[in-house]
Amino acid sequence: MSRVRPALAAVLLVVATTATLAASGGVAAPVEPGDDPVVGTSERSAHVLLLSDADAAAYAEPNPAVTSTLESGRAELAIDLQLDEVEHRLAATDDRAARRAILRNATDEAAERVAELRAREAAAREAYRSGELSAAAYVRELGTVHAEASSLAAMLGSTSAPGTLYTHAYDNGFSELGTEVYRLRAQLATVEGPVRERVADVLHGDRERLRVHVTVGDGVMLSTIDDGRYVRETVRPDNVEGTLGGDISEAPAIIQAQYPWLSNHSTSPSIETRGGYAFYYRANYGHGQISAYIDTTTERVYSERHQQTLSQLPADVEQNDTANNATLSTSRTYAGGPLLVQVEDEAGDSLDTAVSLNGTSVGNTGADGRLWVLSPAGEYNVTTVHDGATLEVNVTARPSP
Repeated sequence: MSRVRPALAAVLLVVATTATLAASGGVAAPVEPGDDPVVGTSERSAHVLLLSDADAAAYAEPNPAVTSTLESGRAELAIDLQLDEVEHRLAATDDRAARRAILRNATDEAAERVAELRAREAAAREAYRSGELSAAAYVRELGTVHAEASSLAAMLGSTSAPGTLYTHAYDNGFSELGTEVYRLRAQLATVEGPVRERVADVLHGDRERLRVHVTVGDGVMLSTIDDGRYVRETVRPDNVEGTLGGDISEAPAIIQAQYPWLSNHSTSPSIETRGGYAFYYRANYGHGQISAYIDTTTERVYSERHQQTLSQLPADVEQNDTANNATLSTSRTYAGGPLLVQVEDEAGDSLDTAVSLNGTSVGNTGADGRLWVLSPAGEYNVTTVHDGATLEVNVTARPSP
């Protein structure tokens, strides 16, 4: 059964920016989630993958955790020891059948670890969805799982990483094992991500606390604002069929259909195949970077990561209100998305005013009259007061529980 989470926590993460709200021909329509990436803050930016259904959403602030550090530390050590053992055994024999057996066993063990990590995340997601686990506990678990998955991914390796299971397989002429390793890397993408990485750093005491927005439903969305950058990740398990297929020659057309704006505005795009399981797409664009895993059978994105510079992120006006020669405007957004709040006078000059979301103070627009906040899920109001008059707009951020 779905449950409604509080729309706002006591303090929202905010950042000032020089980006501007753009409104051509009126205000923009609200963001509509779907099974494929959709327009986010603006038509002038990359599409974003959202959940189509949400059961729970909240903010969480993970803290350093000794138990999480010890747990992931033990797992990382075990993975390192496993690779050392593989290399030691390979060095001890020249027999081809024996070397194949060594790498076969190591690949099978890695597959079991991948399955365990994915099952662990799925169980935690269900526990959060059902109310058995708090948002903070769920996010901590994601960070712990990410740390283990990251170590496992490093052991599995890639074409550019020597001394890994992948390179040992290919160096010994067992390309079919190398292909299996690449498939495992594609499966690990569902339990890794840039937000989880930051959470893991907090748990290990390697960075200060950060504020994360989490939404679960037919997958999970995580987002945060970190040093002027909006960082987000989405995993949609329902977009994965798991059967092998797809030709790398088909990938560009599939990616163009999913990310049409990027086809004309990206730089240094890269497309790789992951053993027939997925296409892995990476690209830079003017105000950010994207990486995405696309199932080769469904041709849908199942894991997507964005990092965007807020000072350069285009944002289209969705709502505005005018009173006493001042206008309050807010941008298009979505659950956990970046929301730009802007206040100007009738001449278009910036106004520095205090901003509240559902009555909770989130900061001031500053000298440039602009403020980015991490949007909650659902419906909420944004208010400010100028010259004795209250300006208010209502925002809808989908998907919402």
